[in-house]
Amino acid sequence: MTMDIYLHTVLAMGAIGAAYYAGSYFAKPAVEDIVGSILETLEKEGFVETSLDKDGDKELVPISELIANAVKESKKTT
Repeated sequence: MTMDIYLHTVLAMGAIGAAYYAGSYFAKPAVEDIVGSILETLEKEGFVETSLDKDGDKELVPISELIANAVKESKKTT
């Protein structure tokens, strides 16, 4: 039995599709874990500031908001 071009194409596309879906299935939890770990490390080291939103997810706090809060606090103390 020889492999004609149609059988070869079907097998190749099936293998590519299976690899794509397996990669996308297994990569999602890993990417979320990596990004979460990086954000936690940056927050712990003091490089970024985060707050919890109404859904309980972390969101980054803009620098302008941090500066405004620091100015307000310094005016209260002086």
